[in-house]
Amino acid sequence: MVKRVVLLFLLAALFVVTSCKSNKKENAVKSIPVRVLTVRPDSISTYIEITGNLEAGQDALVLSKTSERLVEILKPAGSSVRENDVIARLNNNLLKQAKLQAEAGLKSARARYQNVKSDFERYQRLYQSKAISDQQWQKMKSAMQEAEAGLQQMEAAYAQAEERYEDSFIKAPFSGIVGSIYFDPGQMVGMGQPVAKIINPKLMKAKLYIPDLYLREIKLDQVVQASFPVIKGRVFKGRIVRIDPAIDPMSRTILAEVTFGNQDRALTSGLYGLFKIKTHERKHTIVIPDNAILSRTEVKVNKQTGETYSIKKNFVFVVQADSARLVQVQKGLSYGDRVEITKGLQIGDNVIIVGQFSLKEGEKVVIRND
Repeated sequence: MVKRVVLLFLLAALFVVTSCKSNKKENAVKSIPVRVLTVRPDSISTYIEITGNLEAGQDALVLSKTSERLVEILKPAGSSVRENDVIARLNNNLLKQAKLQAEAGLKSARARYQNVKSDFERYQRLYQSKAISDQQWQKMKSAMQEAEAGLQQMEAAYAQAEERYEDSFIKAPFSGIVGSIYFDPGQMVGMGQPVAKIINPKLMKAKLYIPDLYLREIKLDQVVQASFPVIKGRVFKGRIVRIDPAIDPMSRTILAEVTFGNQDRALTSGLYGLFKIKTHERKHTIVIPDNAILSRTEVKVNKQTGETYSIKKNFVFVVQADSARLVQVQKGLSYGDRVEITKGLQIGDNVIIVGQFSLKEGEKVVIRND
């Protein structure tokens, strides 16, 4: 009899313990685990994103000013040059001889001019003292005029010969790098043909074709951020230096030219990248992830016309007294996966950002941000 009483007591105790565990388990299941974001003052910016390629910010084709055979290349492609450095030389033997002849003729004309000038000054004194006749003075003046004309003619001839000789040297128009050489020694170069291309590696530019709907969003000197897949972890800043006033009627785009400083030469012509132009910015505002927002569309009926129309409303769940409360919100700026909330939330609110899609209004929740 005693054993039976003890057995019944143990069974009753086991039932009570099991029942308590079951109740605790049921209570735990009812509190849905969620992750929250505590609202703090934040900032958000929006950007125009355009893809494009870099090119040299300053480049120039050096054209041949004469038709002649290329003799030698003094600065091959890739060489650094300063302004007026000789990149290549064309055959100039005949031009050099013509220059020497013109130089000799100029020296002779200068010597004759000096002799005639000395006689002229002496005759001028004699004429002023009435020691020579008018006829002699007029003759001397004519000789002086001929000497001056001869000197001017030889100076012009020498300048022309010197210019033609200098044209046989292909020179850098500015300091930079020789990007390309288009001829090999021994080849004939025609007048007006490009012999070399010079680029300035310290300045890069990008031509961005921006949709015309952003016409009012871009302006001169605006900052542009650029990132390139081949250059990890760096963002480069440039500025808009030119905006084409005309819209392309075919593509409906505006051409904006952006320049980038490149003192460390990290950038190179031809790089493909993403260019971002800031259009709007909000500071000290509320920003939450866009996936925290639940959207609902309500269909309304116009009582006067009978026509139906839809209204899209946005909501978020916030934690209040360990329960999920549905709050209607109004969106402002958005960029990427972040959205500004202009109405409905306050600083300090706990917005549910994980677990919100399975929640119902008023359900018990437990915050699990770990």
